[in-house]
Amino acid sequence: MKTEILIESNLFPAHPNEELEINPGRFGKKLGEYIKEELEKNGISVADLYLTDYSYELRIDTCKFKYILTGNMDNEENKFVVSIEPKKKFVRKLFKKIPTEDTVNTVFNLIFFAFQNNEKIKIL
Repeated sequence: MKTEILIESNLFPAHPNEELEINPGRFGKKLGEYIKEELEKNGISVADLYLTDYSYELRIDTCKFKYILTGNMDNEENKFVVSIEPKKKFVRKLFKKIPTEDTVNTVFNLIFFAFQNNEKIKIL
């Protein structure tokens, strides 16, 4: 189960004043917006795009236990990491064991192919 994609691209610079919202040197909102658009084109609803201390998170509507982190790599202007959570094949909620592998694989493939089909994005 693949859960991380490293890319290099100049398509996702920081928004103006983004450094005022997140830790210095960190950004990734434009990448998050791009991923949100790609997922929604393919029928996966994104509930929210919000910031954390070092990245942006996209929460997926259809699976309350899952989210995607996006952000630039340390001290890099054009290298980014996309990380899909959870990284386990199952999560537990109360007394239920919920499988995640199919959903994570679907989300990974949609994002990966969107990157692969854009000549301005290099997958590392």
